[in-house]
Amino acid sequence: MKKYLQFLKYAFKEQRQYRTNFFASIGTMIFNDACFMIIFLIFLWYFTGTGLTMWNFLVLMGVSCMAYGFTHWLLYNISSLCDIIERWKLDYYLSFPVKPLWFLAFTKVWVTDIWDIIFGLICLWIYAFVYADSPAWIVLLKWLAIFIIATIAIIGIYIALWSISFWLQKWSKVADLFNSMFLSFSQYPPEIYKENKIIYLLMCILLFPWVLLPYEMLIWTTTIWQRILLIWLSIIIFAAGIRVFRRWLKRYSSGNLVHQM
Repeated sequence: MKKYLQFLKYAFKEQRQYRTNFFASIGTMIFNDACFMIIFLIFLWYFTGTGLTMWNFLVLMGVSCMAYGFTHWLLYNISSLCDIIERWKLDYYLSFPVKPLWFLAFTKVWVTDIWDIIFGLICLWIYAFVYADSPAWIVLLKWLAIFIIATIAIIGIYIALWSISFWLQKWSKVADLFNSMFLSFSQYPPEIYKENKIIYLLMCILLFPWVLLPYEMLIWTTTIWQRILLIWLSIIIFAAGIRVFRRWLKRYSSGNLVHQM
């Protein structure tokens, strides 16, 4: 933890050196999230018979933004694993006498993505203090526990899917498509998809452990079976992701160059 905090401190200093780019990137992300809010308002204005409110979107936006911010900010290399493998950047991490996956995961931080975490916190803070029936601190603690467990599942599926680059050198193109689908569909409540059984089934496959189940647990009363299901799915997916990476790492072909981070 001490070493990671040092990496984090260095990343802040490094990326703040380019102040214009640093603040422009954060401004762009703020504008992007604001556009999503406008789109949600237009949706609710145009489709009036859905039974949805802005709070449904706020909860989902909070969960997805926090998950995205965590995996792309604090664990930036996990989200870039395809690129690291395909461009032989893994040579650098294999040159140290430590476990490459852990070293890779904690040695790069992308500070500008911190806004997504802040925005997610704002969304859930508003939900907890304005809409929720339970005391706000209980809602926030419940959300924190659900978020941590769901994020473990997201990290696991990222590692497993991105590791396909060990087999297919251009897998990053497909991985980018998956990431775009994940981010796009995770912004809309599952009630929208339930009318079409096929699409709803596909959305469950794509989003269930890390978006749909946490959303149901935050909106409605959480049951013991939902808690058990979320915990076990997260553990299994995370363990499977690490196993896939370690097993397929044997297929990695070095670029014969030690790349910079």
